[in-house]
Amino acid sequence: MESSSAANWKHSFLYLGFLYSLLCFLHNQISHNLLIGHRPVRVKKTSPDLPLRFRSDGTFKILQVADMHYGNGALTRCRDVLDSEFEHCSDLNTSRFLKRMIEAEKPDFIAFTGDNIFGSSSVDAAESLLRAFGPAIESGLPWAAILGNHDQESTMNREELMSFISLMDYSVSQINPSAEDLSNLARGSRKKIDGFGNYDLRVYGAPGSHLANSSILNLFFLDSGDRETVQGVRTYGWIKESQLDWLHGISQGYQVYIRHIQSTRIL
Repeated sequence: MESSSAANWKHSFLYLGFLYSLLCFLHNQISHNLLIGHRPVRVKKTSPDLPLRFRSDGTFKILQVADMHYGNGALTRCRDVLDSEFEHCSDLNTSRFLKRMIEAEKPDFIAFTGDNIFGSSSVDAAESLLRAFGPAIESGLPWAAILGNHDQESTMNREELMSFISLMDYSVSQINPSAEDLSNLARGSRKKIDGFGNYDLRVYGAPGSHLANSSILNLFFLDSGDRETVQGVRTYGWIKESQLDWLHGISQGYQVYIRHIQSTRIL
């Protein structure tokens, strides 16, 4: 009996070892084949402390960064500067300035609101994004981004860009609304949303406060598109009806929630 039990134990151990090896092999094979714009996906290694919260003093500071127009780092020269400044001015100036702003302002959250990279000056969109958001990642602060009309002019389309951004360290960006948000849409509303980068972030009350488990600030990010052609005329994009439907639907959901909280307190 003892020899039989020992044999069964050995077989079980070998079987588990085989399964573990098989899973590791499949993981390596799949991860190597995950591509965005013909390059491997950089899986997020570090996530921020969530949920987003107000400080104990009742403040929540947001640093908004717009139109960095990042290109290829030191190789991309500044525009609209004096001739004497041109030789020494590049994307690196933007990185240094952003780093100084983060250190000086000490924000709780960083919002990048479009034209993060300048597609026509970027030979590799993913590399430019990593450099552009580098100071935010180094700070360890939560951050989020949406796209402008220039971001997709390089080697990634808008969906690929938002997918890549959502996988970066400390990013809380989303490709589009979560399933929970979509379920809050009013009946009969569109379930497909135009663009990429439409999402809602919730900021909760300070730890230990009576609002610690309540979302008291909502940050809505909307994709305003890139370019459109209207009656043969090339123009800029805009926020579409499907996006407004989503915004209206989820806002109504929050209003119902707030009324419920207020009535509960009265009782």
